[in-house]
Amino acid sequence: MSNYDEAVERLTDSTDLEPRDARALTEYLTVLPEYGLAKDADELFMVVSESGSEYLVDARDDVCECPDYQYREAHCKHLRRVEYVTGERTIPAWIDPTEVDAQLGYHVETSPVLAATDGGVTVKASGDTEAHDDGRPEECDCGEWCPEDLPCWPCFREGFETPNPEKREE
Repeated sequence: MSNYDEAVERLTDSTDLEPRDARALTEYLTVLPEYGLAKDADELFMVVSESGSEYLVDARDDVCECPDYQYREAHCKHLRRVEYVTGERTIPAWIDPTEVDAQLGYHVETSPVLAATDGGVTVKASGDTEAHDDGRPEECDCGEWCPEDLPCWPCFREGFETPNPEKREE
């Protein structure tokens, strides 16, 4: 069983997360904006899987070129990954950040959204996670907009449970 299969199994067995959501969050799927393909291409994305397969996703019409969508009429992992990456779908707060693909959100201007534990506030994230000297990710977005008890996505993914106090003072 691969690491992805194990992560998907852990997420689906211990929660009510659908398997396609678990795969969308855990597998290496690169989401690339396809600007310039068409006049209104701001919602077209190329999703590249670890195997090198490429699927065009139209987020505006919720359409994907993959066989799962084409033949099963399923809301596939590629569509879900684009929704997570663009913030259209919220990453549940109870998700273990170590289970989520570390590159979720790279290559796009928008950011994933992490649901707050209080059930009402969401936290936007950014993609790059190089570390500062204090161990916080380079792209730490903790700041005034962060809830008092919830870190930004890069910090959460790196295991920090509270916002960066240095960023709160800025």
